[in-house]
Amino acid sequence: MSKVASIARLRDGGTTWALGSLKGDDTALERLGGALMQRWQPGDRLVVLGNMLGAAGNTPRTVDLMLLLRRRLLARPGAEVEDFVFLRGPQEEIWHKVLQLQFALAPLDVLDWMLSRGLDAIIEAYGHSIAEGRIASRNGSLAIARWTSGLRERQAAHPGHSDLLNALSRAALSADGRLVFAATGVDPGRPLDGQADAFWWSTQTDSALGEALGRARDGGWPDIDRVVRGTGPSKNVAQDTGRVLTVTRDTPALVALDADGAVRERIEA
Repeated sequence: MSKVASIARLRDGGTTWALGSLKGDDTALERLGGALMQRWQPGDRLVVLGNMLGAAGNTPRTVDLMLLLRRRLLARPGAEVEDFVFLRGPQEEIWHKVLQLQFALAPLDVLDWMLSRGLDAIIEAYGHSIAEGRIASRNGSLAIARWTSGLRERQAAHPGHSDLLNALSRAALSADGRLVFAATGVDPGRPLDGQADAFWWSTQTDSALGEALGRARDGGWPDIDRVVRGTGPSKNVAQDTGRVLTVTRDTPALVALDADGAVRERIEA
């Protein structure tokens, strides 16, 4: 899988399918992927809104199923490589950071912070030792580098995983630029090309983010009608209408969007 744009631009065409946060739930992906295969039409596009990895199921199998779904849909008439966009979410960012743990100033503190946010399940799913990682974090950068090399080797043993996780976009825009897709949201106080990690660490509710977008738009923020995100904070009150659409709520979900970002269909796992 080739390197992709930092902010991907979708083709104009049919339905845009947005797949919300899975957090490693391979069983949910089986159901949602099957539903998508039945509904896919020429000109459709798929945006995977981050958090493919996680503690909700079998992470390696989830990535395998995601790659299989992409191959099957690419084989459909009219499908193009750019019709499939995979975004970085908090879980992918944590995984990326643990592979660079030897460069952290306080590696054990950083590792414990990531473990408390779901990294433990991902490491165990790939068959590596958390305990060895904590020991290495006390013994210096060379010991940590040996441990992270083991993580890379276990990931590389699963064909396509490294390619996919190294080629994630930060966000995506619809063809006309009126819809922005991100893992957890945006920061309306920053320009769209200066969001840094706001695309995957936003903690605002739908209503708070919608209000902030309204104020920012009056101040010259990009002319964006809707933010479509994979997941929101735990106390979020989500609806299918409004300036912000959170796809995954209690369970992983898939939504079909028209050109204006309105929900045509919602499928819960």
